[in-house]
Amino acid sequence: MKYFFCIDGGETKSIAILYNSDGKILSKSKSGSGNSFNDVHNVEKNIILLWSNCCKKAKLNKNKIQLHTIASFGLAGIKLDKSRKYLKRKINFFKKLILSSDGFIALAGTSITKSVAVLNIGTGVVAHLIANNYSQQLSGWGFPYGDKGGGWWIGFRLVQETLKSKDEYVKKDSLTKKVLQILGGEDSKILTSLSNLKPNKLAELTQVFFNHKKKSKIFKSIMKEGVSEIEEIIKYMIDEKKINKIYFTGGLSKSYLPFIKKKYLNHIICNQTDPLYGAFLIAKGKFPYEKSKNK
Repeated sequence: MKYFFCIDGGETKSIAILYNSDGKILSKSKSGSGNSFNDVHNVEKNIILLWSNCCKKAKLNKNKIQLHTIASFGLAGIKLDKSRKYLKRKINFFKKLILSSDGFIALAGTSITKSVAVLNIGTGVVAHLIANNYSQQLSGWGFPYGDKGGGWWIGFRLVQETLKSKDEYVKKDSLTKKVLQILGGEDSKILTSLSNLKPNKLAELTQVFFNHKKKSKIFKSIMKEGVSEIEEIIKYMIDEKKINKIYFTGGLSKSYLPFIKKKYLNHIICNQTDPLYGAFLIAKGKFPYEKSKNK
């Protein structure tokens, strides 16, 4: 019996599925971050934990089946060469190990191999497309350099505007008042809060952000910036790369849809792709390996 162990490792969480050779799901498991750029040692621990848990739930001996298992992982930050080499060296007990970016396995989840893209708007923002037999990634550079329009970026901009209003050279509104409350109100408490604001914590502020969309000028200003970035990515994929289908995925994708220009909506498909099934298709040889145009 051949097995396929697949992981979708994002910024905040990782999900794993153990399949048999027919694609039947034998077990599932969840763990923490799969971002190998931020902490590859933590990702290694999470991979081992997921493997152990999946085997245990499937009532299989992990030591007996590992040499009959092809592992296919989609991990955030895996393009960093030293992280890739580290995991190849440490996770060396499978029959085969395939490492892709998390965005690419989402693309593979479409099962379409030509003129297709996935635009994921969640904690970060990243697009993957296939054109002329190459894949290409857009945005997704991570905190604090890229991902404009994503959850942590919205939280970051919210904090910036809140601090301006705290110093009283920008008027307070309902949104900045609420964020100021969350940060602690007083200078010393605000500084303590700021020292602990990592991407996942910043992304949590999106709930407050969208709850005030009808009452806040700050909401409109930040949203306009985010939409402009998202539409710039969409425009490039349609006009330059001739992409006909763009799968809109991620926790914030539906929140952006009402703000996207109508001329782009005909290209957007709101069905969520299945990244883990995409990783399975890659492992089975039914979807090409990630062959990136990005250097």
